[in-house]
Amino acid sequence: MMTEFLRLANDETLSLLRETHWYHQGQPSVKEWQIVDGHGHVTGAVTLQDRMNLRRSYSGDYRLTQRNCEGEIVVDRLINLV
Repeated sequence: MMTEFLRLANDETLSLLRETHWYHQGQPSVKEWQIVDGHGHVTGAVTLQDRMNLRRSYSGDYRLTQRNCEGEIVVDRLINLV
């Protein structure tokens, strides 16, 4: 699952914010989550972009980006989900 690539504390969970689909260029989509701690505070965000294989220079099908609450990138990986 995608959570194995993220840096999450034991009490943090993902809450889906939105899912956007573009109906061009092979119908790519972007999913965005908030990272919420055990007290209900937002501690970061996660973005998953698919259809990364449309460009030959990318080695993964998805781009996974995690940001902390200051907006700094914590994780930025190209991955293949099965």
